Amino acid sequence: MKTAGHQRFEALDSLRGVCAILVVMFHMPVASHWRDWGFIQHAYLFVDYFFVLSGFVIAHAYANRLKSGRDVGRFMVRRFGRIWPLHLLMLVAFVGLELARLIFHFDGAVPFTRDRSVEAIFTNLLLVQAWHVHPYLTWNGPAWTLSAEWACYLIFAGLVLIAPKRFRWIGLILAVVGGVLVLAYARRWMNTTFDFAVPRAVYGFFLGCLLQGLWTRIPRLKGGAATALEIAAIVATCVFIGFAEGPVTVAVTVIFVVLVWVFAGENGALSRLLDHRALVTLGRWSFAIYMVHMFILTVMLIVGRKLDWLPNGRRIDFGSVWLNDLFALAMFGLIVVVAVAAHRLVEQPAQRMIDRWTKPKAA
Repeated sequence: MKTAGHQRFEALDSLRGVCAILVVMFHMPVASHWRDWGFIQHAYLFVDYFFVLSGFVIAHAYANRLKSGRDVGRFMVRRFGRIWPLHLLMLVAFVGLELARLIFHFDGAVPFTRDRSVEAIFTNLLLVQAWHVHPYLTWNGPAWTLSAEWACYLIFAGLVLIAPKRFRWIGLILAVVGGVLVLAYARRWMNTTFDFAVPRAVYGFFLGCLLQGLWTRIPRLKGGAATALEIAAIVATCVFIGFAEGPVTVAVTVIFVVLVWVFAGENGALSRLLDHRALVTLGRWSFAIYMVHMFILTVMLIVGRKLDWLPNGRRIDFGSVWLNDLFALAMFGLIVVVAVAAHRLVEQPAQRMIDRWTKPKAA
């Protein structure tokens, strides 16, 4: 992950790739060995790592660069260009699937109703679908995070422009308010999406911004001590997510703040492992993996119902858990292949185009 200051946070980016895979495992409707592990059942919490990391790197890249309305406009266009093209691609894919359902009647679902409504197409195009405007997730469900993060970008840009020296502390107040709202009002606490998505995202994003302003001032461990700290941070994160339920899940954002701080300096052996090319590449593919996986799983479920692969109506089960494991791994492979194609054919070209459009002209 390269920021405007040319500092790379490769370990953090690799962790993002790992988190994306864990979110896919959480959504995978296959009766595999790992399906009922507490760690996988609670893997929806890894989405909050995305919010904390986003706040950290956005503050690192832009905190000192948004000095005028033009700068803010350029920032918003660049951020929109980072997330919208793949979002549009998957929205088109889901709408295409719905049109096929309308034409060919391949299942009993009524086309273009409820979470697949026509009006939700427009809220998704505007990236406001998770601003408490629908009583459920719509179309490509995981895209709720983009909608919530888009709100964070707007707030961030406004704060940096209006109060450049105090925006992190104002953001801290907003983060506390966001966390309290989730704790007090979200029906399932941190497993909140369409209703309290923006407070949840603001909570993580602006704690990430605050961390970015402080992390270089905090003394850092080196060598073996840094490695021990990294191991402790990973173990603590996994244990917390494996057992966290109810209101205590709200603390996961603080856990991820510590995790980002530990790995941002890349001082230990685990960081060097995460710097491996394969993991860094996984991190670069992570957004595409996250965006395409639900479409693949949706098609898989439609096919599975036609072929009677879902004996309990909820999970694909071939009668052998080992065969289920192999099928789940095959689905992972398919998701990665489709994600890589989307990354190379849509995400990267769109980013290059937006970067050219928004590149400041020489005086």
